[in-house]
Amino acid sequence: MNQKFLMSMGIIVLFGWSMVAFYYAQMDFAEVLKNPEPPWTVTFNATPVFAALVVGGILTAILFRKSKKKNKSFAKAFFLPPEFEEGDEREQEITAKACRASYVTMWYAFPILTSLMLIYPLISETIPYYPVIIIMLLPVVQSIAYFLSWKKHY
Repeated sequence: MNQKFLMSMGIIVLFGWSMVAFYYAQMDFAEVLKNPEPPWTVTFNATPVFAALVVGGILTAILFRKSKKKNKSFAKAFFLPPEFEEGDEREQEITAKACRASYVTMWYAFPILTSLMLIYPLISETIPYYPVIIIMLLPVVQSIAYFLSWKKHY
């Protein structure tokens, strides 16, 4: 479970890093639209996107292969998160409790993270990608709550 949790967190962080690169490219593109005079320059840092695709692809292939052997179903192997591999009724009950804890956590995390968006006008010059960070904190908080609950009941 620890390994699957760390892989999920790694993929979420890489995805967030990629979204920051897209955010900067979008901001450059918005400047080009404001000023139609040449030279038009839009820069894009492809390193985070490439890293997310490569690492995410490798991890997905590894997890897909393991999950395909266990589930015998393409849909279950591809669409279910790796944390949902229950072998017996006890693990199903632990997963149900962890899902409930994750769901309840979102009731508290969502208003807190939404209210943190009020800070954005104050820090928009120093951290322009702040909304990306806030949005990416939602799955991080949810995954941490799931993992901690799963560890507590296991």
